[in-house]
Amino acid sequence: MTQITIQLKDKEEETFVETFLKKMKIRFEKNEDIDLELTDEMKRVIDERLKEDKSTAVDASESLRKIRSKYGL
Repeated sequence: MTQITIQLKDKEEETFVETFLKKMKIRFEKNEDIDLELTDEMKRVIDERLKEDKSTAVDASESLRKIRSKYGL
């Protein structure tokens, strides 16, 4: 059996995908169990970021642009 993970942005998109899969008679299983546990390193980084000066903050889009530029993604 093959597993595919799909990350949906909202309930509307989720409903659309479910309806599509049902109409195509493709069996699927929803796994809503998010088993996320932060490591000590993750917590440390988050704590450091929360202490930073908010006036110098960069939004997510800009951060991703910089990462793509630096690492060629």
